[in-house]
Amino acid sequence: MGMFDPEWMKAWQEAVNRDRAMEYVRRFMNTDFVIGFGDTEYLVSVRGGNVERVSDQWTIQDTWEFALRGPRESWEKFVQPVPPPMYNDIWAMAHPLHGRLRMEGNVKVLWQHLRSVTWMLDHMRELQPVPA
Repeated sequence: MGMFDPEWMKAWQEAVNRDRAMEYVRRFMNTDFVIGFGDTEYLVSVRGGNVERVSDQWTIQDTWEFALRGPRESWEKFVQPVPPPMYNDIWAMAHPLHGRLRMEGNVKVLWQHLRSVTWMLDHMRELQPVPA
């Protein structure tokens, strides 16, 4: 299983859906969004707070609300068990002085589900160690 490949993303989906602590908070989340790891992008479909589908086989006709796109190297730092400064959170990565993450689309939906999205992304840190 390589980092950010479809198998890795499937493991992330399962980790998110197993998280019963956040089940109550994210239950109203019904949206589609994009996560971009450099040239690799996934469409993530969330219904009732569960990640129903993660696909790298999507087209321009598939709709999404917001996108989180950044260089693969930045995401590799983000998913470390203890990320370095400015990679510990999507907001730090998107800070204008840092600018390693782009937030695109209807970011209002991202703000509405900020706690859920942050919690979901944090589960990426438990999948595998990141090479130094």
